[in-house]
Amino acid sequence: MAGGSKVREWMRRRMTPRRKPAGSDGDEAASAQSSPRRKLRAGAFASALRWRKPRGNVLAALFHRVAYHLLWLVESVVVVARLCFFFVRFGFRL
Repeated sequence: MAGGSKVREWMRRRMTPRRKPAGSDGDEAASAQSSPRRKLRAGAFASALRWRKPRGNVLAALFHRVAYHLLWLVESVVVVARLCFFFVRFGFRL
């Protein structure tokens, strides 16, 4: 079990955030270095934001389609309302 503790200790050291050097007060170079944990979180966040097509899930596909058309309808109503406001505010003369 001694080999497992070495690996665990190595992982613990790798995952701890790095400290700034003693001589740098507000140095941007030290803060730009990201720890492995930050890199892992950033990669997980980026992969979570990727849009994935629903595979075989009919309800998810239907929801995406309905949501798309509903948002298109709302946007159309907003555009028409702004156009009507423009014509009411400034009159029908151009």
